[in-house]
Amino acid sequence: MNGESIYILKHQDDNIGMLSIDEDFGTVLSYKEINGELSPYLGNMDLKKVKLWWQTRAIPGSRKMLDKILLDAGCNSNFDYLAKNLGLSLTDCYWICPADSDLRWKDVCLYNILGSENYIPYHNATSYDPNASLGGQMEKYWDMNGAYPKLVKTATGYYGQQAANEEFATIVHSMQQSAFLYVRYSTQNREIDDALQSVCPAFTSQFLEFVPALEIVNSAKRPNDISEYDFFADVCGEHGLDREHIRKFLDYQTLTDFLITNTDEHFMNFGILRAAHTMEFKSEAPIFDSGNSMFYSSQKRVPMSRSEIFSLEITATHKSEEKMLKSVIYKDVIRTDCLPSSQNVKDFYTMKGIPKEAAEVISKNYDLKAAMLNEFIRGKSISLYNEKHKSKTRN
Repeated sequence: MNGESIYILKHQDDNIGMLSIDEDFGTVLSYKEINGELSPYLGNMDLKKVKLWWQTRAIPGSRKMLDKILLDAGCNSNFDYLAKNLGLSLTDCYWICPADSDLRWKDVCLYNILGSENYIPYHNATSYDPNASLGGQMEKYWDMNGAYPKLVKTATGYYGQQAANEEFATIVHSMQQSAFLYVRYSTQNREIDDALQSVCPAFTSQFLEFVPALEIVNSAKRPNDISEYDFFADVCGEHGLDREHIRKFLDYQTLTDFLITNTDEHFMNFGILRAAHTMEFKSEAPIFDSGNSMFYSSQKRVPMSRSEIFSLEITATHKSEEKMLKSVIYKDVIRTDCLPSSQNVKDFYTMKGIPKEAAEVISKNYDLKAAMLNEFIRGKSISLYNEKHKSKTRN
């Protein structure tokens, strides 16, 4: 068909459906199911969901450096670039195969290029880029030179604080010594300009894949009287995981995100891990992507008030921290006696290159959040209305 390319959506070597993709811009035009049991959204796929899946799989159009990436690759859009790289990702085993090609999974699996500078040819014209499906706004890439992939994210603004925040979140989780999984981040300085980078090992492999919560909560119709978090736990329970453990995990994630003021807890940033060959749910995915936290973009030179902190907008489904806290059932999943002190915070960020004055403000804001968290866990009502009322009373 003129202006369209036909692909087979695959999971490893299993055919799932037939896609037509716009040749110029890489957008999905049509979808016809072949065998949907292995499809994204836990086997419940239609054209609308295919388009959303493709959209969330591509590099965000607002990512810095995207224009250069597309220019170098000769592509018109982030979706075109994703299509040229067959939709491949290091986080799962889905890909698209040109309908007239005899490519197999073993020919395209990105894990086959680990520890080597050799890339897999795409129609003898280019190479498959494992970064073509990397989401998020920070500049990032997969380091494929070792025995396993490592994700490297560069923080070019705010004194590199987003990268430092990833390591700080690791410290918080390690001090909790909880039963919940989390990614262990470290930091390094980029050689060319000394920019701070966060580094972590991949938590997936060719045998273990990530299913984002977005696909899980949209895999079936959710009853109106059940929250998305509870529905996520219900579906996980139906697929063999311990529902209570998953629900506690969600509350632990929420409470730790509240502590560090992570504004990016959305349904693509958590999920589950499943066996790639059997599709069996194995566990919650480890907590990851905490860079947009600790007031990283605030320009205030003095500590925030409680009402100012609680007025911060977040990109999570809850829209605000107040609504986020209302979803919590299990308050005992976090220990407030096992948290970094404000002095720990100040010392950490100063060591990472944050100016002392800024580190001082970060530590005081954090100390206030720690106090609010402690109040909430003890049963005190925490709300923006209460904070504003207190402020008026004091004035």
